[in-house]
Amino acid sequence: MSYPVIDVTRTGANIARAIRDSAYSVGDVSDFLGISRSNVYKYLRGDVLPSIDNLYALSSLLNVSMNDLLAA
Repeated sequence: MSYPVIDVTRTGANIARAIRDSAYSVGDVSDFLGISRSNVYKYLRGDVLPSIDNLYALSSLLNVSMNDLLAA
């Protein structure tokens, strides 16, 4: 049995796609989350995962489920 791991790069691509499909810009997302644009770009590049709070807020803002943003 293998331990499930979140694919950070694919998750970033999912977040990028959800932002692209929405009416929001990266600036809008960073303002909504109260973080810098550079941190949002770190999510999009797959450098880091959003905190659970930010992931929940992203899913709410972008009107997608958290599972749609996360990739295994």
